[in-house]
Amino acid sequence: MLVSINAWTFEKGLDAAQLAEQAEQAGFEAVELTIEAEGLLTAQTPEEECRRIAATFTDKGLKIASLASALFWQTNYGDPDPTVRRAAKDLTRRGLDIAAWLGTDALLVVPAVVGRSSDPAAKIAYADALDRTFDALTRLRNDAEDRGVQIGLENVWNRFLLSPAELRDLIDRVNSPWVGAYLDVGNIVAFGYPEDWVRTLGRRIVRVHAKDYDLSVPGPAGFDCPLGEGSVNWPAVLAALDEVGYDGPLTYEGKAAPADAAARLRRILGRSNHNGVTQEEKRTPSA
Repeated sequence: MLVSINAWTFEKGLDAAQLAEQAEQAGFEAVELTIEAEGLLTAQTPEEECRRIAATFTDKGLKIASLASALFWQTNYGDPDPTVRRAAKDLTRRGLDIAAWLGTDALLVVPAVVGRSSDPAAKIAYADALDRTFDALTRLRNDAEDRGVQIGLENVWNRFLLSPAELRDLIDRVNSPWVGAYLDVGNIVAFGYPEDWVRTLGRRIVRVHAKDYDLSVPGPAGFDCPLGEGSVNWPAVLAALDEVGYDGPLTYEGKAAPADAAARLRRILGRSNHNGVTQEEKRTPSA
């Protein structure tokens, strides 16, 4: 698996060269870029600029692991307003374009928001969110195929798609290899078991986010634990990923310093450090 990192982990305002330099220096092999309202990549970034950005990372020996956007929290398939739903589909098509121009084959999508973790009442009916999401994906699956980019539905704290069986069944109903799951390991822990999700979703997994969660600290604060020091059973998760044949990027998303995140990811994977020294070699004194 590629040791990868989400661009949100870095300070805001970096240009492509600065981001690539910092990612490479920290020890990453790939970066997940993000579409923002403003910044390095927006929905209006032209093809030529996207290809230039991609070349900047390639020149540093880095791959573009995938493309994500938090804009789907505001503009998504489940919204009661049909104008917003159309905008969400347009954002998806534009994201698919940008992903293709960047040379990656996966776009992270938050399909609907029934409610945030702190909302006392639902924003939309769960069944409506599910029906509208299915309708949107059946319209978008051909767009994804045309661009050679998979849509990965992420499990986030949006009170939607709360079980692996439900996510699996939705993907199977859409019935396209271009629509799958973007599995966030840490997001599952408060209400499920990541290794179970992996085995249930199987070949449908498009990409994987790596972060941890501490069950002894309820609520969003549980995400503040360092990678590898929370409640995620990483050996079980990796064994499950191996069983289902996933060998794509493992992308860190969180608040850690990039170099620390890279070292922790490599430790979880049993990989050598950026300088080629394994963790075991580092602990063992010279003869």
